[in-house]
Amino acid sequence: MLDRVTIERATAKAPDAPIAIALSGGGDSSALLHLLVEELGAARLRALVVDHGLREGSHADAGRALGFARALGVEGEILTLDWPLGPKRTQQAARRARYAALCDAARKHGARVVALAHTADDQAETVLMRAAGGSGWRGLAGIAAIAPAPVWPEGRGIRLVRPLLGARREELRALLRHRGACWIEDPANANVAFERVRVRKRLADMEAQGFDPLRLTRLADDLLGRVVRVDRAAADLIARAARFEGERIVVSRAAWDGDSEVRRRALAVLLLAAAGGERAPDAQALARLDAAMQSSDFPGATLGGAALTAAKAGVVLRRDPGALLGRADGAGGVAALALNAGEEAVWDGRLRLTMAEPGWSVDIGPNCAPVLRRCGAALSPGEAGAAASWLLADHVAHLVDAH
Repeated sequence: MLDRVTIERATAKAPDAPIAIALSGGGDSSALLHLLVEELGAARLRALVVDHGLREGSHADAGRALGFARALGVEGEILTLDWPLGPKRTQQAARRARYAALCDAARKHGARVVALAHTADDQAETVLMRAAGGSGWRGLAGIAAIAPAPVWPEGRGIRLVRPLLGARREELRALLRHRGACWIEDPANANVAFERVRVRKRLADMEAQGFDPLRLTRLADDLLGRVVRVDRAAADLIARAARFEGERIVVSRAAWDGDSEVRRRALAVLLLAAAGGERAPDAQALARLDAAMQSSDFPGATLGGAALTAAKAGVVLRRDPGALLGRADGAGGVAALALNAGEEAVWDGRLRLTMAEPGWSVDIGPNCAPVLRRCGAALSPGEAGAAASWLLADHVAHLVDAH
């Protein structure tokens, strides 16, 4: 039921490090908790319970979930999401906030892996939802057993592992019933206002009429194999063709060759790194940009918060100044970031900073370079004595070296 091989692969780089488990207290995550305690021991696990605050009673449920963990000897904590006034609390925003909180907490505990309780049923639902939404082949690959955390910069260096993708939801509840263990039923799982709930009901009806949902998981498995092959080839292409120079990525046009699918994946990854972003541009825009880059008279372009300019025998990618300042996308630009003494912070998803003294902040300076400000002083990171490094190469590795 628990995929031990997947756990071993996900933890191979740090075999003795703690493992965080995202625990909601529902049947799936409660079963994962029991199985991981048996496999790895309670001392190695850290239970992270997110109180999303989106419904009445969520805090009480979070407390119950943490109690499930402590009853098995697993230490943990409740992560309460802070929702500022104004922004709409969308499912997408809640998902991002949840992953960011999980990754920040995992890093605090020294964990580099967060275990999630997605099942074969979740996989089938995801594939059906994405098919209905007109997703391309990469989207139809569904959710991977091992994947980079989908938020940046909070997710830097954090892998997600899903060792229950081969298990059915009802199997896990049967295991809990056999052990006399409790779990929490989230009322949102019966709310047909949510697309996943409607898809879940549709799949249940289809299964009752003889359809095997595992056909969708097998499709996802086949496509996930293709994702891994393309990502590995993209990593090889980046290693051959790209050079990282601080906040710039220099791509050799002569080495930018090979399969178009691989080139486009590599280009998406480089754009995300140059922009410090987490959502790749759409496939059509990538295809157009990749085709334009093949031309010797490439005039330059902007896409996804990154700017591309022609250079001798290549192309240079860096942050788009218009996007950084807010002129290109109307998002208001990148705000100043306060820096706490001794704590690592990341500015604009690209620059890692640690200050020895309090009172500093980082902001946009001349030529869109970062500038540190304190008591009227405006200094570059080097002048201010900051421990600073650009994260572009780390961002690339996070996206293509996770499998």
